[in-house]
Amino acid sequence: MTAPTRSTDPRAEYQAARTAVALADRSSFGRLRAFGAKRLDLLHRLITQDVRSLSPGQGARAAMLTDKGRLMDELRLYVREDHVVIVTSPGQSSAIKGHIESLRFRDDVRLEDVTGDTAMIDLIGPAAPALLAAASGGAAREELESLPRHHGRVLQIDGRAAVAVRTASLHERGLRLLVSAHDAATVWPALLELGAAFGASPIGEEALEVLRIERGQPRFGREITLEHNPLEARLDDAISWTKGCYIGQEVVARLDSRHKISRLLSGLRLTAADAPVPAPGAPVEAHGHPGIDAGQVTSAARTFEPDETIALAYLRQDSSAPGTRVVVMVEGRLHEAIVSELPFSG
Repeated sequence: MTAPTRSTDPRAEYQAARTAVALADRSSFGRLRAFGAKRLDLLHRLITQDVRSLSPGQGARAAMLTDKGRLMDELRLYVREDHVVIVTSPGQSSAIKGHIESLRFRDDVRLEDVTGDTAMIDLIGPAAPALLAAASGGAAREELESLPRHHGRVLQIDGRAAVAVRTASLHERGLRLLVSAHDAATVWPALLELGAAFGASPIGEEALEVLRIERGQPRFGREITLEHNPLEARLDDAISWTKGCYIGQEVVARLDSRHKISRLLSGLRLTAADAPVPAPGAPVEAHGHPGIDAGQVTSAARTFEPDETIALAYLRQDSSAPGTRVVVMVEGRLHEAIVSELPFSG
């Protein structure tokens, strides 16, 4: 698969994702397969989501926590007939596999790391369902558009089997394909060739990062760290409040019931038209109160429409309300910013 990792024209790639469809190689994300009679039971006990309620073809967003309720990773689960696909953050498949195996005990569960044997392609943009329907030759566009989030179905693309999953991480109509690494070499060019009629474009990391920040999606090593819990990271849809016990559940329940969240992942718009991009870790201070800590930037980018500097930051609760004015330290100077709703854009 000859997908770009660097943007050649990030503005055009971004535009394709917003108005047509962009193709992204997401194979750097880790992929595990869990087999065995107790696979759903084991995962149900370990992670934040109600895994036992999922049937083949269904899926969910989830989080793996420490016993103190801190974030180890954000996961996607895709349930198949005889196994569960677990998508981890890039570089995290080995760590998550080892953690699950350390807690497996005598459960009839076998884990395989298939990151190197498989590939993952995201179709981002409003034309994603139409392109995939045309490429598969059998799936109705309406069926793909109406798939619930994280649910999927099996397709054939140029004679190659693929699992198509609804993913709204970077666009509400986004779709994800999971294929073998061997078949990706056929599927990727087939999508690009057919996609020309839909305005399709490959998209690299620079434009993907802008889309991620606009959508307020947390990233491992930036917003997903052991310093934060899933409530601070706004991973509410990754948590089941009715399933009962899982690792870290007591801490999360206590934080929620007592409203003890000290910081919250928030959006920032720097007000100056030519504001520089703050580095991860840049301090945020209360407006009009120099030296008073309000939080810390985790990710930032210069976006395209409108042309402005935006950031994600963990802010203190008393500074996290949309419309609140703060200041961000960038290159030794303070720059004004306004707290924004997340996502920044649709």
